[in-house]
Amino acid sequence: MIHAVLAYLTCPMCRKDLAAGPGQVRCPAGHTYDLARTGYLTLTTGRAAALGGDSADMVKAREAFLTAGHYATLADRLATAVHSYQGTSTGTGLPGRRLATAVHGHQSTIGGYQNNDGDARSENSGEPENSGKHAGGEPVVIDIGAGTGYYLAHLLRLSPGAVGIAVDASRYALRRAARAHPRIGAVGTDVRGPLPIRTAAASLVLDVFAPRNVTEMHRILRSDGQLVIVIPTARHLAEIVGPLGLVTVDERKSERLREKLAGFFVQQDRLTLDLELSLPPDDLLNLVMMGPTAHHRQASDVRVAIEDRWPHGASATASFAVEIHQPFPR
Repeated sequence: MIHAVLAYLTCPMCRKDLAAGPGQVRCPAGHTYDLARTGYLTLTTGRAAALGGDSADMVKAREAFLTAGHYATLADRLATAVHSYQGTSTGTGLPGRRLATAVHGHQSTIGGYQNNDGDARSENSGEPENSGKHAGGEPVVIDIGAGTGYYLAHLLRLSPGAVGIAVDASRYALRRAARAHPRIGAVGTDVRGPLPIRTAAASLVLDVFAPRNVTEMHRILRSDGQLVIVIPTARHLAEIVGPLGLVTVDERKSERLREKLAGFFVQQDRLTLDLELSLPPDDLLNLVMMGPTAHHRQASDVRVAIEDRWPHGASATASFAVEIHQPFPR
């Protein structure tokens, strides 16, 4: 629900606060933004139609694949990485002073840094940070490139005191994200540009297979918050990449990510997760067509390739890296 997160959003034109009106929101300077009937809010400085993002077919394929539960273990492990504690926590179900992750039976401590006690201040805006509380009084999770809101909704179900902001460029994805959980506010904007979000609004920023606007992620994240990034490893779907002509994963992806984050974030921990998937033909098609390959291949061609090689479905290994980062002080 967009009204649950409005206190953390800003006008993309003048950066002033927003207030709700009938079917729209507006800032004190008079800039207005329409609230879609499906519940999401588009905050841009230009035409909303120019945002682009994933197509309707891509979003439909992703929703079908995720609903089938193939990545449920990833969602669970992602939540574990956020919610498992050692030592003192904020009591909100979101990052505290010590964080632990458990993967394949292995547990490791992340963090060990001290929280601020209300006197931290952003150099960008002068806004104070309120020791785990914000303009609306609750912890905020911001999912950049949230898609249908699948991972954010899963996290919020385990975080009764938190609200979430699903940020994406695709109106087709935003329609689904807006109804993925009652405490999600879905916002349409260009995730590669300035984000219409208050400085230091987020206790946690998620980025799951999405573009990474590092400077903006750093700006919107509290100094005691965490950035959690999920990327595919070079082993991801190796069994089907060649036969189905999938876009390959850059072997230097992790290295490039570290270079991009340098100066803004320091890595606290990194874990890997391999999922053995057994996919019927329709789910295999959805897996291919929900990702970047969909921009280069026709679904009909991929279906023919699947029917020729794997008429009864296929097995593949989905391989991910989950990285947890702490921001450098502003």
